[in-house]
Amino acid sequence: MRSPCCPSRAAWRAPSSCCAPQVVRERRREPGRRKALTSSRRLHAVQRWRGLDPMPGGWGRSLATIGVFDGVHQGHVQLIGLAVRRARELAVPSVLVTFDPHPTEVVRPGSHPAQLTTLRRRAELVEQLGIDVFCVLPFTVELSRMPPDEFVHELLVERLHVTAVVVGENFTFGHKATGDIELLRGLGTRFGFTVEGAGLVSQGDVTFSSTYVRSCIDAGDMSAAAAALGRAHRLEGIVVRGDRRGRDLGYPTANLSTPRYAAVPA
Repeated sequence: MRSPCCPSRAAWRAPSSCCAPQVVRERRREPGRRKALTSSRRLHAVQRWRGLDPMPGGWGRSLATIGVFDGVHQGHVQLIGLAVRRARELAVPSVLVTFDPHPTEVVRPGSHPAQLTTLRRRAELVEQLGIDVFCVLPFTVELSRMPPDEFVHELLVERLHVTAVVVGENFTFGHKATGDIELLRGLGTRFGFTVEGAGLVSQGDVTFSSTYVRSCIDAGDMSAAAAALGRAHRLEGIVVRGDRRGRDLGYPTANLSTPRYAAVPA
């Protein structure tokens, strides 16, 4: 069914460049050898944390931005760019906090939305935008039930030692999403950090969001999806043997075994 926000339906086929599987190699660092981030030593590559245990010793103040960031669309790019600029002005590392699995899957099991980007791809994209640390918090039932003030105190104050937080103006957090940016500002005054909200990015009467991009992909409108993402939507997976119909169609095709929740065009 065509999405009302994506009036035109574009034919889609996998570009020939996706036929070769992508291999990403990561260098392992020995335990205890993770380097601390300071104002005098910036990272050339993003640090990737699973939880907060990898936090280096001697961690000082930082700036945090928080969200799922699925797709890293144009709105996310504006938000992350603002966070990176503010962190550099303050001479502190920038930490992007995201969650896995998607919070809706924990709050409402079976409702996991289509995934626009894998965690690995998200880390690659935010690294290009200048983020210092890509931190993935396991989203658990316990975390979903944490009151807003406890979430801020435990994560942002006690662990990340934030001096500033940059979020979207529609940001919500805490149990049943009862916290909003105004509550966050109040908690910032209480705990000693500033809060800045980034405006939403729109084109015409459409506001860019992960939900909007998913609806475009579901409708097969890849041009609209690309406009919101700022790049073509990319599918990742393992190339598997198919029926070899590409020879009859006259252009290269690829049969991909994709991740479970991948957003596949209609």
